[in-house]
Amino acid sequence: MNELQERKVIKIGTSLGVSITEQLKLIGAEYGDMLSVEVTENKEIVIKKQNKIELPDDPKLLAEIQKMIEQHNNK
Repeated sequence: MNELQERKVIKIGTSLGVSITEQLKLIGAEYGDMLSVEVTENKEIVIKKQNKIELPDDPKLLAEIQKMIEQHNNK
């Protein structure tokens, strides 16, 4: 799993990028997932998959949450 592979920096539109499809598969990342990207003091890039938060599909609960947010914002 920790096999070192070289990648070439390529141009993607007006940005620079690196294709790491196989490495993303290894961490379970899929299209649309959120990742955190950190550059360490040693100039290393650390990429982590963010956990998805599933909201309940309960209109009453969501209405209560919205009510609490509005009350908090009005303080």
